[in-house]
Amino acid sequence: METNGDSFNALAYFKEMAEQNRLVKESGFYVGFSSGPDALDIIMSEYRDYANFILIDDTTAANTFCGKPGWFDRNDYTVWILAGFDYQDELSYAAALRLCRRIFKQFLSRMIHDRATRKYGDALTFLHTEQVYSMEFGRRSFNGATGIMFKINNDEAVDLRYNEEEWEG
Repeated sequence: METNGDSFNALAYFKEMAEQNRLVKESGFYVGFSSGPDALDIIMSEYRDYANFILIDDTTAANTFCGKPGWFDRNDYTVWILAGFDYQDELSYAAALRLCRRIFKQFLSRMIHDRATRKYGDALTFLHTEQVYSMEFGRRSFNGATGIMFKINNDEAVDLRYNEEEWEG
């Protein structure tokens, strides 16, 4: 992942992490982007050659707040880990969900490691690895796929100094 100073490029980071994970490669996952949860079914139907997907949401929810010192944007990033299974087979469903759980734990481990070792300098300083929200999908959430969605926050300093030249009057 290329960094721009202290800026965190979440999309590049999660894509690189997915592409470098051995279990993801061995299990034939398609790695790509999605614009919100409504696009998941569309993407999955377009790539019928794949049964497994890691999709990184290229949109974010944000909260601007005053920290000490200065102002920050808290960006909420979402990643879906989805694995296909035989809809009629309980063991297939359990194996697919187990695969997604293993990948999620490996991703979390990697994020903690990268932040602690400063692999990308200061870019991951404000990545909230100490609190990651995740949710599993049941067998009927997607047509023939199950998995896990996780969300992680990252704070980035934002310059909110008033500039008189931007205003009339």
